Amino acid sequence: MTKREEMLMYPNEYRVMFELEDEYWWYRGVRALLTSWLARYAPRPARILDGGCGTGANLRLLERYGTVLGVDIAETALEFCRARGIAPERLMLASLTELPFPDNFFDIVVSLEVICNIPDDQRALDEIARVLRPGGRAIVHVPAYQWLWSEHDVAVGHQRRYSARDLHTKLARAGMSVEHLTHTNALMFPVIAAKRLLRRNHHIQSDLTPLPYALNALLSLLYIAEIQLVVRTGVPWGVSLVALARKNECANVPMCQCAK
Repeated sequence: MTKREEMLMYPNEYRVMFELEDEYWWYRGVRALLTSWLARYAPRPARILDGGCGTGANLRLLERYGTVLGVDIAETALEFCRARGIAPERLMLASLTELPFPDNFFDIVVSLEVICNIPDDQRALDEIARVLRPGGRAIVHVPAYQWLWSEHDVAVGHQRRYSARDLHTKLARAGMSVEHLTHTNALMFPVIAAKRLLRRNHHIQSDLTPLPYALNALLSLLYIAEIQLVVRTGVPWGVSLVALARKNECANVPMCQCAK
């Protein structure tokens, strides 16, 4: 698969992401989730890959836990990372389906809203597992429910949305044991679902738009509070899915049955 076969976001969406992701409620909630799991599972110091690093805000968080590398297939995204102050030697133009790293290289791989943009998402998950050390962990975040498909998905380059069973199956096929898989963004689910269903066949753009300060602050508090429940027990529905998966110790051993 070439990079051109993967779906990029609409060009203007990169600038929107760059301008909003430091403070926007959704991104703040996702970083709260990463912080919770990394504090528990990342060795110190860890070797971490941000697989599909976008415009780079999450790289700043990941740097707290060790050495971080970011890859993305969009040069525009990497330009925004550099504008954010990410060192160029920490960035690579590369596809998740062809990662330029040796086997068993990383302790943690984070991939947020990326495999959903790749036609062969199984190959991407296989590559994530390949570069993880045995016992290393992947954190994978994807959109949920194909019936929620809307212009938002088109604008941000999605190929598909996922069911929990589908994501679990694909992670297992890649040689990873799913330790935690749950929906997230449940609190806003009714509002977002109604908005996307009613807005169909209108102008193609993402749902990422500036909000009044007070509203964004309130949504941030609510979503971060929800994340505390997500990482402990999970929630039964939501706009997104997130999985924490551990690479099987024998994932690279021929004929081993532990990942079956």
